Amino acid sequence: MAEIVGAFALSHAAVMVRHWEQATAADQAAVRGAFDEIARRLRAARADALLIVGNDHYRSFFLDQMPAFCLGIGDTSIGCGDGGFPPHALPVASQLADGLLEGLLARQFDLAFAHNLPLDHAFIGPMHNLFGGAGLPIVPLFQNCVAPPLPPLARYLALGAAIAEVLAQIEPGLRVALLGTGGLSHEVPLPDWRRLPQDAEGEHWLRFMTAGRSGADAKTLERIGAEVDRWGRERRGRIDETFDRELLAWMQAGDYARFADLDAETLRRRGGNGAQEVRNWVTVMGAVPGTRAELLVYAPVPAWLTGVAAVEFR
Repeated sequence: MAEIVGAFALSHAAVMVRHWEQATAADQAAVRGAFDEIARRLRAARADALLIVGNDHYRSFFLDQMPAFCLGIGDTSIGCGDGGFPPHALPVASQLADGLLEGLLARQFDLAFAHNLPLDHAFIGPMHNLFGGAGLPIVPLFQNCVAPPLPPLARYLALGAAIAEVLAQIEPGLRVALLGTGGLSHEVPLPDWRRLPQDAEGEHWLRFMTAGRSGADAKTLERIGAEVDRWGRERRGRIDETFDRELLAWMQAGDYARFADLDAETLRRRGGNGAQEVRNWVTVMGAVPGTRAELLVYAPVPAWLTGVAAVEFR
């Protein structure tokens, strides 16, 4: 059986990478210290592979094809080059990915799969922050967090439990770590596609959301990046420290089942559209019942638009 030797979750934010220096020195030090501690613990756990659970921001999946869940298979995943990261390849633990895909399908989780899945900053950012862009072979698990409608959060807990069941039956002796990325509360200029205005601005967003893997035109991408940066300069992200600490308290108590009581509207209303990314954390929680979260950092950082957090589920 494969062994889960570590389970972690941390925030990602493109503006954090592009404008790290805009946060206070104290916030920079606290977040950097937490990321370095996760990297140290992963190395100490001697993990052979990292199952990384993240989402996408209309870089790999678009309105013409938007699965709820998709497992990356093959030998390599390539970073899209968004969020301030240069495009670079990450090795995929292909045998582990194949075993997870077959095992989850057998447990009635109808995951999509993608060969050599391209990855955006939701995946590349944490790998860069933890390992400088190198490190463990990965298995990328995409979860839709940006294009509603979205599955109920109970489904993510159940998916995590199924992942643990499959790992217990495949890859004897393999040491696997889990990492969920995204959140906590934040708001980014990424509108609900169902409510786009019937004007030039709506057409601009629709081009981005339906561009396909060839990508939107350079002018559109530049405009979106500039809008995110402007939100950071103007501190427009909607951080709700009370909500974030409430969720973190549930994790610290090991009360993961409470997340099943949340719905998409509550997450959006209390934590902004970016709070949907806590779903990636919930899948990891579902795989490690009986644990409690150790809080490594929480820093509400307006310059990064995000309530930044990092935990280990121990």
